[in-house]
Amino acid sequence: MENNLERDWNSLLYKISEEFNVDADLNGTLLLIGIQERGLGFQETYSKEEKWDHIDLATCTLLMKWNYYSIEGYDEDNWPIFVKNKMVPPFSKDKENQLLKSSIVEYFKDNGYLNE
Repeated sequence: MENNLERDWNSLLYKISEEFNVDADLNGTLLLIGIQERGLGFQETYSKEEKWDHIDLATCTLLMKWNYYSIEGYDEDNWPIFVKNKMVPPFSKDKENQLLKSSIVEYFKDNGYLNE
């Protein structure tokens, strides 16, 4: 299973790197997901704070699949308001990265960007 995840993860990073002409990594894929989830399209520049806001949006969105978060509504700027349903266990950094990578790969597969 882990080999499939690593294969899919590397395929995803390669595809993103080629398509967007960047060196894709974990935070970069989270940023792309956040931008996609925000639904306003890509901008040429984002401030550091905006990037982290999009990464947080992506992380919460991905963790919704595991029922760690749900959306309660939206604020005046149409950002989702997340409610924590349960505490995220104190994973090791490696375990946390595995959970995120797995969720990211599944997100891109579910959205038709990465083939099964």
